[in-house]
Amino acid sequence: MAQELKNFNIILTGGTGALGKVITTEFIKSGASVITNFRSEPKFDDLKNAVTNTEKLHGIQVDLDSEKNVQSYFEQASRRFKRLDVFIHIMGGFWMGEEIADTSLENWNRMMNLNLTSAFLCTREAFKIMKVQCSGKIFTVGAKTAEEFPPKMGAYTVSKAGVLALTRILANEGKAYNILVNSILPGIIDTQANRKDMPEADFSEWVTPEQIARVLIYLCKAETQILSHSFLKLFGKL
Repeated sequence: MAQELKNFNIILTGGTGALGKVITTEFIKSGASVITNFRSEPKFDDLKNAVTNTEKLHGIQVDLDSEKNVQSYFEQASRRFKRLDVFIHIMGGFWMGEEIADTSLENWNRMMNLNLTSAFLCTREAFKIMKVQCSGKIFTVGAKTAEEFPPKMGAYTVSKAGVLALTRILANEGKAYNILVNSILPGIIDTQANRKDMPEADFSEWVTPEQIARVLIYLCKAETQILSHSFLKLFGKL
């Protein structure tokens, strides 16, 4: 594979998850150096075994569940990378949910914290770094539901709609600093967990992690330097 992103420094979150693992491995194949957080050492070992060049992969063991931990993560990453080209916020959570009338505050807050608050804390720290260097690209992960507002998925949908609003605000604020901010909106992602949960579905209609990774790699390249404030719908055939 061509070294499309040679000399790129990339920080991401959730690099040991089903989507993040593929994105990390594909970015390293493309020549980029990647830093990701991880909680479980065995999962990070699995990630290391999957990448083609372990020298390009750097892991920081931290759970990004608090402002303090997020700040520590970016401080440690900044000491290794003197320049940050791209930040990708992948981490998040899904809950199928219930009608709003039956949604507990606990489940509501869990979705807001996993998806929206984590995106705020992490993009804030990435933006600070890029603001100083006056360059960079930030990508968030929204969801198809954030544009369709289906019933019985209220907490998850509102949290992801909030991520899209945050993305637009960051894109507007980034104009003065040459920071480009966009969001990808996947449909159902073809993972083992989703296949297990929906065994009767037509998997060929879903978008694969590899397809998402290739789109992100393209969006990091110089040809897309004019792209910001955009929501890219990666719905597959749904």
